[in-house]
Amino acid sequence: MAIRKDLCGMLCYISIVIIIEHAALAKTHTILEVFIASPSDVDPERTVLEDVVSEFNLTWGDKHRVRLELLRWETHSHPSFGKDGQDVINKQLGDSYDIFLGIMWGRFGVSTARAESGTEEEFTRAYQRLRDGDKVQIMFYFKDAGISPSQMDVEQIMKVQAFKNKISNDYGALYSQFETIEDFQTKTRIHLSKVVQDWLESNSGSIEAKTVSKILETETNDHNPLSNLAALDNCDAEEGVYDLVDRGTDAMDEVVQIVNRMGESTNDLGQKFVQRSEEIDAITAGGSQADRKLIKRVVNSAANDLNIFVERMSIEIPELYKQNTIFTQSFSKVAMISEKDSYEDTDDVQSALDSMQAYRAAFESSSKDLIEFRQTLTDMPRTTTVFNLARRRAVAIMDDLITQMRVGASQSTDIEKLLLRLLRTDEDSIR
Repeated sequence: MAIRKDLCGMLCYISIVIIIEHAALAKTHTILEVFIASPSDVDPERTVLEDVVSEFNLTWGDKHRVRLELLRWETHSHPSFGKDGQDVINKQLGDSYDIFLGIMWGRFGVSTARAESGTEEEFTRAYQRLRDGDKVQIMFYFKDAGISPSQMDVEQIMKVQAFKNKISNDYGALYSQFETIEDFQTKTRIHLSKVVQDWLESNSGSIEAKTVSKILETETNDHNPLSNLAALDNCDAEEGVYDLVDRGTDAMDEVVQIVNRMGESTNDLGQKFVQRSEEIDAITAGGSQADRKLIKRVVNSAANDLNIFVERMSIEIPELYKQNTIFTQSFSKVAMISEKDSYEDTDDVQSALDSMQAYRAAFESSSKDLIEFRQTLTDMPRTTTVFNLARRRAVAIMDDLITQMRVGASQSTDIEKLLLRLLRTDEDSIR
């Protein structure tokens, strides 16, 4: 009888422990749905948003019990019938999402019975919600990058430009532009974190969005006594602030060295041009009897100087792109983590802001010098076929470099805005 009593007591104890474990593992999160609207030519950007959202959920999810969920017609719709395909998507995805994120580049899309494209129709539905007093957030991004001639459709491009002007002039939109997928990733990472931060501040006393409870373990009969550890082992590791700062600082140092080397290459080319000019002056000093063959030889030597410059720059520019991406992504993540954790050391934030502003200023200053140098190359006389080809290659490589410098400055500006937001938040909390 005593054994039976002890056994019953033990079973009750085990049941209570299991109930407590389930209660502890049931985590309630607020789900903010992000609807992606775009034509088909920005599929890479749509895909990279998956990484942005996964990273956000890892960084912010458990801290604030808020998660983002992407709504894409590819994953949230199924075969069905309606007035047309877009009508089916409208019905299945609905209008209850919290954030509308539109993307356009060179295609406007295929017209529907209600709009000139599915993307325009989706935007119109979101904007109507906003006008009706809904709290839906609308963000629109336009890719500002070259399109290959084989992919270019002038009519589609004109429609995109008309739509951009329309939402800006008629609807009061402040859109964002990007040039590379990494630039888009940095911008959306920062902008989504700001939107969620604003939502958290405005909903601190009440939850107006959808919430879900998620049991992190499996069925009771498959209970794993190490479920917490197993769940942690299956997650991606969250990067720490120190690791991110070190990685970003190392990348910034690399960028500085790359820019210095490119500056040396540009100076070397300038000295070569001075030398070639002196050689031509010496040849032409004799008047009208100057040997054209000698001049042509000097000009072709100048073409070789340009080709050497292009080769050196073609090595440095990809590395500049790589290191600048590491730098901006690292510090944008630092800013996100600092905002999430309500980081209170304003001196550190101010120091990071000062470094970012100096970094951007250096990029912008270098860009001005590069633009002037590019114009010098463009204005050079068309003397020989060899020189003309070398000059065109040099102008093209300068365009690539100027683009990277412009993207770097743009990304730095976005991070600066988030750091400034942190400083203003700290000042407000002190008051």
